[in-house]
Amino acid sequence: MILAIDTSAGQCAVALDTGANIVARREAMERGHAEALFPMIDAVLAEAGARLGDVTKVAVCTGPGSFTGLRLGIAAARGLALGIGCEAVGVSRFEALAAEARDHHPGHPVAVILTGRPGTVFLHWFATDGAAHGRPEVLTEGAVEGAIPPLAIRVGDAGMARSILAHGLPDPAVIARLGASRTATEPPAPLYLRGADAALPREAPPEIFDA
Repeated sequence: MILAIDTSAGQCAVALDTGANIVARREAMERGHAEALFPMIDAVLAEAGARLGDVTKVAVCTGPGSFTGLRLGIAAARGLALGIGCEAVGVSRFEALAAEARDHHPGHPVAVILTGRPGTVFLHWFATDGAAHGRPEVLTEGAVEGAIPPLAIRVGDAGMARSILAHGLPDPAVIARLGASRTATEPPAPLYLRGADAALPREAPPEIFDA
């Protein structure tokens, strides 16, 4: 059984793929993921008639997303996997949204465009066979048009991606599906595409004199 978790952005979402069916729950929220996540996991397990010990892999969305949400989801996934004795794998928000878009529009390239800092977006596009093109990029909004292939399906929460899946939030069932075929080479880690908001102090450090 694959347990999938997403607290990377504006939702708390969980799915359990039992191999026979998928039980999923998701709730829109900007805060409160920590309080909602484990009751939601308990709920999907109960609905599926399963126990936590039945889980053979934990898949978690690694972002990009909010700093707190990402760390919460990944810490929960790693902790659960350690306690159960199974592996934990990461699936990026780009990968999950692209896979869901291909479910709706097979045979098209997919451009996932997510909101970055003011005037910028995060872009990662995928070929018709699902292969990722390079690595995610941070671009100005004006540079997006020249960076994606013609006829690409656009998904994400950025203004120029309002086609399908405009909310930019991945389906936990898709995270479970992608995670099922992955092997953990290292523990999942957050995908950060921008620097920290905190700035280093500009003043010179104090001088230290010998007594």
